[in-house]
Amino acid sequence: MFDALGEFRVPLEASIYWLGALTHPWPRVSPRNAQVVMLIPGFMAGDVTLAPLANFCRWLGHRALYAGILSNSECPRETMVKLNARLALAYEKFDQPIVVIGQSLGGVYAREIAREQPEMVERVITLGSPIRMPRLHANIAVQAVAHSIAAIRGKAKGCLSEECQCGLLLSDDSPADVPTTHVYSRTDGVVHWESCVDLSGAPTVENVEVMGSHVGMGLNADVYRVIADRLAMPRRSRLRAVASHAAARI
Repeated sequence: MFDALGEFRVPLEASIYWLGALTHPWPRVSPRNAQVVMLIPGFMAGDVTLAPLANFCRWLGHRALYAGILSNSECPRETMVKLNARLALAYEKFDQPIVVIGQSLGGVYAREIAREQPEMVERVITLGSPIRMPRLHANIAVQAVAHSIAAIRGKAKGCLSEECQCGLLLSDDSPADVPTTHVYSRTDGVVHWESCVDLSGAPTVENVEVMGSHVGMGLNADVYRVIADRLAMPRRSRLRAVASHAAARI
């Protein structure tokens, strides 16, 4: 109850971010080291909600792309088809794997994309994403909205759950070989924070806790620091090239 009321602190989070940005040493990169980032919004949200994050990524020197979503409330199977196609276009255009950042439900899709097309994904970062049974780990209000939208589409039974009739099963497994960062908050007022944590113990997965609301993840200062640091890491292709060169010398 109190965590849900805490979602109203979003304006405060935005203010704190801009104050902190004045003094924090953000890791900006050169064009040679720029990442290509695709942003996926949360449930019922659109690309516009991630505009501040997109501008931030560009300010750091990276290329930011939107998922092309007006409202993330369509059938998951149909959404995944569109996201995979958009990822393939970006991969072909920029000739490098894409960093996929998803907020809430968008992060669930980001993981699924990485599982289906790991060669096209450089890294996944999820922001408050219930990676295990999204609908069942949301608060009652969100569950009611999800059910209503599914009913309007005529697909009320099990939408966004394991009972979904569309044929899409969102796996709980971590994307193989794709570095994944799960950002979560114990004061999340929309989803249960435990569902946002990956318990697989996979060496490519990390869970990072921040303090903040669910909705405010796209403006939170701590979240931005995590994203900036991960985007500044060398691309996996370069790390493999360095490792191969070192092995050849031995």
